[in-house]
Amino acid sequence: MTTFEAQDAAAQVDHASQSDVTAARSVSMQEARQLRDAPPPFPFGWFAVAQCHELRAGAVLTRQFMDREIVIYRTQSGTVCATEAYCPHLGAHLGHGGEVCGEELRCPFHGFRFSVKGSCVYSPSGAPPPAARLGLLEVRETHGAILVWHGPAGQVPWEIDAPDEESEWRRVGHRIRHVRSHPQELLENSIDITHFSALHGFGNVGVSRPATFDGPRLGVDYALKQKTPWGSPVDVALRIRLNGLGFAITEVETLGFTLRLVGLATLVAERDTVHLLLMSMRKQGRSLAGKAYWRCAQEVLGPFVMGGLMNQINQDDPVWSNKKYLRRPAIAEGDGPIHAYRRWVSQFYPEGAAW
Repeated sequence: MTTFEAQDAAAQVDHASQSDVTAARSVSMQEARQLRDAPPPFPFGWFAVAQCHELRAGAVLTRQFMDREIVIYRTQSGTVCATEAYCPHLGAHLGHGGEVCGEELRCPFHGFRFSVKGSCVYSPSGAPPPAARLGLLEVRETHGAILVWHGPAGQVPWEIDAPDEESEWRRVGHRIRHVRSHPQELLENSIDITHFSALHGFGNVGVSRPATFDGPRLGVDYALKQKTPWGSPVDVALRIRLNGLGFAITEVETLGFTLRLVGLATLVAERDTVHLLLMSMRKQGRSLAGKAYWRCAQEVLGPFVMGGLMNQINQDDPVWSNKKYLRRPAIAEGDGPIHAYRRWVSQFYPEGAAW
């Protein structure tokens, strides 16, 4: 072999080695892209923006909602309205100086007034311009919260299928949390059966009613054992019902009590979720004396129960705040129906969106 032939063979070997390195790097980059943090987009559905008691008659509030600001207000007769934040006349922010005048919302800049249907009903400088119309959002009040619809233009909102026997429950507390996560990830815990024992320490976790997916609703029931300070574990029954990604009701039965936790997760920015938790206990007792006894007992126990629930929920925070969202997770056999859950959530995003 001549010197030139030897050099050419060595070059070919070196080129092949470099090709192998390039291919390996390509695979590594593909794997890295799959592992990057790419949270889902802003979901469609009903999401809480306030508690009912925050919005008295005549009040105007500004709320962060899906990466923008909106304004909610209550008329003197009690009607709740939600609207885009800026006046269509010359862009004044209605949440900064806007006021309720009877059944109308008055802009602080020029005094334009708008009806609860969004139309301009008064202009100080002549006939109201037809184009001066507020962008309204659908709004509902339920279980002590005000919820606003987020969805594509023209889509008819589905209704929240929530229990209506609120008179049978006594509110015992609430918490507002800011979580660096996405509502889809928070609610994925509902069907992630493995984490109940691995993270929260529950024992004998079993599915007493398999997960059902019915349109925008999901339901699943669990039976488990919870450790206690006195050593003997207690039986706990969980009944979880989701309405989209913004409205979840969990009923907990244990030690003769029934607790209801309404979890309302609202995405305000890409990875910034406001998590409103409203806790109630089912009223007990038949006679006046019995009702009075159980009311006192629940008022005393309520803060302790709420504290216990919050301790369980707070255990998830370090994971949620530091994890990546994986669009193609490597699911183990016993993890629960996470793939089915992911298919279910796809209805809450624009068609073709990555979730």
